[in-house]
Amino acid sequence: MIERVTPHFGRLVFDRDAIVRAALRAYVEGCLKGISRFGFPSIDGVGWTGDLQRGTLRHDDGCGDYEVVAWTEAGVVGLAYELGWGPIEQLRLSVDAVTGGPDDVRRAVPGLPPELEPALVMAVGRLVAGPEHGEKWAGVGFWLYGDCVGGLLFDKPTACGAVRLAAWGLLHNGRLLPLSCESYQPRPGAIVTAFFDPKAAPAHAIMDAVTARALKGPTEFTPAELETLLLPEPNPERVLAIQRGLQKVGITWPGSPELPE
Repeated sequence: MIERVTPHFGRLVFDRDAIVRAALRAYVEGCLKGISRFGFPSIDGVGWTGDLQRGTLRHDDGCGDYEVVAWTEAGVVGLAYELGWGPIEQLRLSVDAVTGGPDDVRRAVPGLPPELEPALVMAVGRLVAGPEHGEKWAGVGFWLYGDCVGGLLFDKPTACGAVRLAAWGLLHNGRLLPLSCESYQPRPGAIVTAFFDPKAAPAHAIMDAVTARALKGPTEFTPAELETLLLPEPNPERVLAIQRGLQKVGITWPGSPELPE
């Protein structure tokens, strides 16, 4: 774990295991939104690959902005993109230098330790490619290796997309919090919103409990948890898609279908 106090974002704490846990918790929340008894989720479009040892989470806001966090046993690499601010615009990558691979965004993670190269490759694999030149779209990044951190997030915190990565240093009780509506005019304390709805507390408690169990191995929702968590009569097709999505991270519930090989 490493702590950085910055004038732009305030106190940021980065920890590899905490980030992986928060990624799993955010994925569960992202899957369940729309059929469960909570609103204002921390995450919009969400996609998971891999497992708890080596994997990625991509979070899209639905408007073109996104971030990717990738982890291995060695540490974490995060990359973010804000619409219109890819490596050509923000990292001064020349069109002639575009490779469609990690070198497109390497300036977003200066000083990257060699041990984190696999995490960078996984993260870049989740980035969108520009339609005109094929460059991988990310304009800011960070890396975490042991008790060291680096990246454009710290060297240039005003870079477009930086607030999306700063949120991963502002986890609350193991949870990624929603970005504040003021996050693009950031000041310490205004990056994320600790939104609390008493009516949603039971649903969040269940998601916390299921996440904790899934970190130890495959787990299943209990009937009582589902009764508390789910809205009445959720759409069956939506439920099936959620069941398949949660099986990626070893979470099932009674009646979950088997995933194909």
